[in-house]
Amino acid sequence: MITITALIIVTNRISYLKENINSLIKFNSNIFVISNGYNKEISDFLYTTQKTYSKLDFKIIQKQVNKCRARNIGVKAVKSDVIYFLDDDTFMEQDNIQILQEKFNLYPVGVIGGANLTPKNSSRFQKLVGFMLSTPLMSYKMCNRYLSKGLDRFTDDTELILCNLAIKKEFFTKYNLKFNELLHYNEENLLLEQIKQHGIKMLYCPNLNVYHHRRSDIKSFLIQVYNSGKGRGIMSVIMPSSIKIFYFLPILFVVYLCLLILKIAPVIFFNLYLIIVLYNVVVVYFSNKLKLLDIPTMFLVSFFSHICYGFGLVVGLITGVLHHYNKD
Repeated sequence: MITITALIIVTNRISYLKENINSLIKFNSNIFVISNGYNKEISDFLYTTQKTYSKLDFKIIQKQVNKCRARNIGVKAVKSDVIYFLDDDTFMEQDNIQILQEKFNLYPVGVIGGANLTPKNSSRFQKLVGFMLSTPLMSYKMCNRYLSKGLDRFTDDTELILCNLAIKKEFFTKYNLKFNELLHYNEENLLLEQIKQHGIKMLYCPNLNVYHHRRSDIKSFLIQVYNSGKGRGIMSVIMPSSIKIFYFLPILFVVYLCLLILKIAPVIFFNLYLIIVLYNVVVVYFSNKLKLLDIPTMFLVSFFSHICYGFGLVVGLITGVLHHYNKD
């Protein structure tokens, strides 16, 4: 039987880590944790848990390093056939290891991923963010990362996300693959694009779900969106073959807004955009039987997400170009 180990990178979020590991232990899963930077509470928890659960292994990096470097250390340390990447703030309510074993035996693929859903006990704001992320008008095809729908299907990085992603370890050694340490966000997208170029198929499995805690306030959420756009921009410079036009629509939106402020662009397109966003919000409002006060929050989440992602893309493109210029 194919062996699978869940790989988790943690810094200081002990409560989330406990929730994650306890959910994995419930299904007798193999676990490897990289503690990225010494944290006494996390260290004590890992040592104590290992005494009663032998399938847990871990490595403590005394001084915190780049997140991608920590993942690369974890990839080398894991000995299983498949590495199942999970964020420290996720948890399972089903046996995802068994699902992965069945899917890897059934399909000729090297990568399998699924959705990350909003936990039921989330705050009102976190739930609203989850609703909006799962709409195509806000996230395009990436909305499937936040939905559990459809059938098993071959896919690419647009539907896959690192917080719930299983990759056969042999590809890391066979093709000398690693997470690019220039990236802080979207590192899996670049890795998956490299895997794709080797002709390896990827599968989206709607039954392979984890629950993922959303950012707790609009500021931290928009910073996350900005960083995601920045990561996509850097990735586009590193690997131009990954460029898809719909990723860059937010840049056009940001440029248009600047021209609108300067009174160079016509306002009709802005009005049209507002109508589309409001329509999307209203659909979510009625579909989920929300409160009227939720509408302004969802509208602001959508509007500022597009702006922050666009700015992030611009900064990412500049960062990527400067990196390559300085390297040369």
